[in-house]
This record gives sequence, C-alpha cells and structure tokens, in this order.
Amino acid sequence: MPDHVTDITQLYARYSLSIDSRDLESLRGCFTADGGMEITGGPSFAGAEGLAKVIAGRTAESPRHENSNVLVDLADDASATGRAYFVLRGPDGQPAAMGEYSDRLVRTDAGWRFAARQITFTWRA
Repeated sequence: MPDHVTDITQLYARYSLSIDSRDLESLRGCFTADGGMEITGGPSFAGAEGLAKVIAGRTAESPRHENSNVLVDLADDASATGRAYFVLRGPDGQPAAMGEYSDRLVRTDAGWRFAARQITFTWRA
C-alpha cells in the first residue's frame, strides 16, 4: 500500500527545491496540467505559462524556501488537502519572509500533484 502522506511531503520538498534551483520542468511536475498557485492579495500563476513566470523572476539572490509543520488530510486515495508553514531566507541566511501554504492535492497517474496552492504571507522583512 502506498504511503500517501510521505509522497505528499516529498512533493512539498520538490516544489521548494524546484523554485530555488530555477528548474521549470521540475516545478511543472509538481502541479496538475491546469494547476496553479495564488498569493493572497497578489498575483496568480496557473498552467505551464504561469509557472514559467515564477521561475523567470528568480535570481541567484532570491530567497530560499524552507517548509515545516506539513499537515496532510487524506480525503481518499486520490484527493487530499495540505497545509504547511514556510520561511524564505535571503542570501545572508536571515529570514526574509514567512507564511503558510494551503493546498488542494490530487493523485494522478504520475503521482501526487498540487491542483491549487494558496500562499499567504504572515510576515515580510
């Protein structure tokens, strides 16, 4: 039997590492084909073109993502919701922002993917 919670937790890590390394293909692989993310009070990014904009804005000095307190609620074998805290660290290693992810996840033939991600910042330097 698959360990869905571990698979989803790995997806959270893959998302952060993909953005931090500016790996567009890996980031796209974290979402369903029509999946996307929205920043509360800010922009939305959906589909392959939207996610490409996320990567295009990254530089070597962009903050690094750290996730914690990942909480997964499985609805069934093919759908779940998830929440996690994040901290963005600047090039000096100091916190630059923090917030929370609120996600809707689906299990595809390729594995668990984000169908929708809501990003809410609770603090920014």
